[in-house]
Amino acid sequence: LIKRTVGPDISIAAAGGVGDDRSELGTDALDIQEAILKVRSHDGVLVLMDMGSAILSAETAKELVSIEMTDPLVLCSAPLVEGSIAAAVQIQIGSALDEVTAAAQQGLTPKQEQLDDTAPEPEPVHTDEEVLVPGKGTELAVTIRNEHGLHLRPAANLIKALAPFKATVQMENLSANRGPVAAKSLVDLARLQVRQGDQVRFRIGGPDQEAAISAINGLVHTNFGDNAAPAAKVPPRVVPTTDEPFPVSGGIAIGRPLFLEQLEPSIPSYAVPDEPAAAVEFEKLQEALNRAEKAFTGRFERLQATLDPETLAILEAQRLILTDQTIIAEVQTRIHDQHENAAQAWHTVLTDLAAEQEAVSDEYLRARAADFREIRSLVVSELREDKEKLVLPNNGANAILVCDELTPSLADTIGSTGIQGVLQLHGGATSHGAILARALRLPSIGGAASAGDQIRHAAYIAFDGEKGTLWIDPSPELRTTIEASQAASRSAFEAALSQSREPATTKDGLLVNIAANAGSREDVASASGYGADSIGLFRSEFLFQRFDQLPSEEKQLSAYQDALTPFGSRLVTLRLLDIGGDKPLPFLTVPHEANPFLGVRGIRLLFQNPEFCRSHLRAVLRLTVDHQIRILVPMVTDRAELVQLRELFEELHQELISEKLPHKWPAPIGAMIETPSAAILADQIAAECDFLSFGTNDLTQYVLCAERGNPALNLYADALHPAVLRICRPVIEAAQNRRISVSVCGEIGSDLEAVPILLGLGLRDLSVTAAAVPNVKALVRELDVSQIATRLRETFDTFGTAADVREFGKTFL
Repeated sequence: LIKRTVGPDISIAAAGGVGDDRSELGTDALDIQEAILKVRSHDGVLVLMDMGSAILSAETAKELVSIEMTDPLVLCSAPLVEGSIAAAVQIQIGSALDEVTAAAQQGLTPKQEQLDDTAPEPEPVHTDEEVLVPGKGTELAVTIRNEHGLHLRPAANLIKALAPFKATVQMENLSANRGPVAAKSLVDLARLQVRQGDQVRFRIGGPDQEAAISAINGLVHTNFGDNAAPAAKVPPRVVPTTDEPFPVSGGIAIGRPLFLEQLEPSIPSYAVPDEPAAAVEFEKLQEALNRAEKAFTGRFERLQATLDPETLAILEAQRLILTDQTIIAEVQTRIHDQHENAAQAWHTVLTDLAAEQEAVSDEYLRARAADFREIRSLVVSELREDKEKLVLPNNGANAILVCDELTPSLADTIGSTGIQGVLQLHGGATSHGAILARALRLPSIGGAASAGDQIRHAAYIAFDGEKGTLWIDPSPELRTTIEASQAASRSAFEAALSQSREPATTKDGLLVNIAANAGSREDVASASGYGADSIGLFRSEFLFQRFDQLPSEEKQLSAYQDALTPFGSRLVTLRLLDIGGDKPLPFLTVPHEANPFLGVRGIRLLFQNPEFCRSHLRAVLRLTVDHQIRILVPMVTDRAELVQLRELFEELHQELISEKLPHKWPAPIGAMIETPSAAILADQIAAECDFLSFGTNDLTQYVLCAERGNPALNLYADALHPAVLRICRPVIEAAQNRRISVSVCGEIGSDLEAVPILLGLGLRDLSVTAAAVPNVKALVRELDVSQIATRLRETFDTFGTAADVREFGKTFL
């Protein structure tokens, strides 16, 4: 059974039975000793047995074999059949002996869960231990504080953090009596069903133990990278308990209903007759998984500059499902045992996993079932021999997609079709598809299942994604009103787009540079298409998320050159790599920090990693040959950091000269004004810079002591708060006194209500999301900045709240 299920290369020896032909019940210690020596290896041997004398014989054999064998040997109490299959799967994928043993011990879990035959919940284990201490076989019990437990994103963060290490890490849910499992599979971790308040235990051993402990320490103290709310920019949404539709993503949509199931490819039904055919099917599966992973990587690169880190983590977590060895092993078993083709087996396993996820009590964890269903559909599409894929209409301007639930890949596909919006029969406001829909401004509502029959027979439907209102076959008068509103909005944008390549000059003759934020080649091309005057912020960190290991200088240079090619020789403000404890990269060591937002990040982290810092700065210098580059320094605290950086650039300049590598130096250097200290010391910092740029997202949270992404602090998440504006005004004056430019590159630049305020304060450079460039330019052309500045000076000191400032800004729209 093992060789059929897993493959013929697994080393197996049997030692059951006694007597001449071994037909009698019993075991012989000498036979067991011989079997152990037959399969011995430096990696170790796992021995499974049933009961009674088999246990005694195995223990005797272990004593006998210890005389001539020093390799690891484990006697395992796992169930014989289920345990051996689970162990063989782990052996096949190269797991260490500890992980093989843990998998064998969990062999009964799938059967127990299916039959609802788990042990009663034990009393919780209480411990004050919160810090891992390096040592052999270290254990740690911690309480999970994440609001939604160890769901997909934090589980993915755990797997990624441990991936570089050879240490063996197991995890179990003490509160629910689940596990232990190896901390390398999303599926295994999901089966622990870890909820908020559950106590879990880690066991860490083997090589790289201290490094793995350090990584877990950092994750535990940052809630496994899950500090921010899933939808940071959206107020908390309560999913209704009624059958009424609920809002998911704002915007009005109207059109004919287009049902997704009419577009989805069917599952092939042919059987797999024999072992050679099964091998062919498994190879097809591996190829399909590789193609699907490439598709995910492409989507990640396409969306990375427009989405927040939490949403990007969704895509990365889903990508890990495609490489999950537990899933792949279960699919392989079905191909061999059930004679299912690869598409059937994949569909069955992922459907079962989605059902497991939906069976948990936590609503948010239940919503993660959508992730498994999305990956299920994606790979089934890749596996179809006729390559049939989900095809949406090229022009969906007259259609609303009706589906059971919106997934991230579906939302991404819809973005290029013109489909008006998405009506979900079920779905949820906290699903990953919903989060992405809001990021892409794709109108959507959920919970419309009770109206499913009416929708199916409707000629037209309409909905308001902000209010959750659904109209089925709206009256002609209502349709006219909605269509007029849509047409007016569309017409205004098209007019702005047609003029977006023209300069943005105010009514009183001031030229305002409207730049775009970017983080990938696609974003740069989009910025060019929308008429951006320059790239006002190129986020280096998004390019580096593709690297699992420290990238060489040449790889960094190549990545930058490829990304900036669509913009030619036009001006690009390139921010040096800006990462830290809240957004780590696997190849840089980030220390554990109680508050990573106030920790080692930006220029601080670069200085603490001198080898990478030198290669990074050299690559940026060499980039100046083909591109017009300004260098922006993140997380500046004071003048000394800029002096140190310039000295390092000068040293690297001399190195490049000696190596005859072309570059340009000096290059313009600017400072991000995102810390209060940088703002207060703006006159000193400006003396060391060629330009300044406000990072209003971070500056706002630091000035107002309000964590970004905390929904309870949304009231303070506004860069137009008077306290923020008061700290910005002296910075602008310092830049003007030094005759250097100062820009804003935070989200506030895309806010039309904020644009008059920013210009009135003296800013002449705004960097916005690419899609906002046309509308921002159109607004600038309608403004008289001298008039705004006069009125702003008169009322500036009276502003008490961000709402006051916004009311003032609205008077110019």
